[in-house]
Amino acid sequence: MMYSIAPIYGLETPVEYVQVEYEGFEVLACKTETGYILERVYSTNPQDFLRENLQPGKLLENALIKHSCR
Repeated sequence: MMYSIAPIYGLETPVEYVQVEYEGFEVLACKTETGYILERVYSTNPQDFLRENLQPGKLLENALIKHSCR
């Protein structure tokens, strides 16, 4: 038995992740056909994880993405 949050089937297409600055926060986003979807927030402030605009699964607005981080 396998316990995972990822589906077992349907992952044939590779997922491209990018680390970008969004609204002054460094985040990890998944690149899709519709845009970037927020996956992870890099922060040490617990209040940042409660912000509505930084919830996982949110489609990021392209105008608010500053640049790619390395």
